[in-house]
Amino acid sequence: MFAFGAVTIFFALISVVSALVLAYLVYQDAPPPTRTTGMDAFHRHLDALSDDSRAHLRQQLRESRERQGRN
Repeated sequence: MFAFGAVTIFFALISVVSALVLAYLVYQDAPPPTRTTGMDAFHRHLDALSDDSRAHLRQQLRESRERQGRN
């Protein structure tokens, strides 16, 4: 009876340790996004646009800055 309990506890301990290791690896796999990560993605997106699309976006940004400057 004692051997059966010890084996059960041993396998339960292995399960808990495995779950903790897996949780740690998942946590470490994807570092939290930073502000520069978003800006880099925006610049990649902007570089992929055509010249006409970029001109339109620049115009929108210019208008947005002007509206903010008036407030």
